[in-house]
Amino acid sequence: MVNSNLSCSAESCTYNDGGACFSGSIKVDGEKANTTSCTCCSTYVDRQSCGFTNSSNDCDCVGTDNIHCKAHNCKYNDNESCKASNVKINAGNASCETFCCE
Repeated sequence: MVNSNLSCSAESCTYNDGGACFSGSIKVDGEKANTTSCTCCSTYVDRQSCGFTNSSNDCDCVGTDNIHCKAHNCKYNDNESCKASNVKINAGNASCETFCCE
């Protein structure tokens, strides 16, 4: 796995390669979220229904500095940028496991 402070357990996502995300950047939705389950990675694309495959390289690996966050109630959200030192995306529903309500 590439060294990144973002880990993704959503193995069914086409951007996931060994737990690292290679979409270039991600967007976390959940404007009114007050729990983790109310957030989601809106960049998620189901590998089974998608016509392209991931072509990963170190330059495209997403880190927390590449997260546009709409979860306004999260303590790590700073002007829609994620300021968490590490972020984990959930396997089941691509929610943000790092979400922490203020």
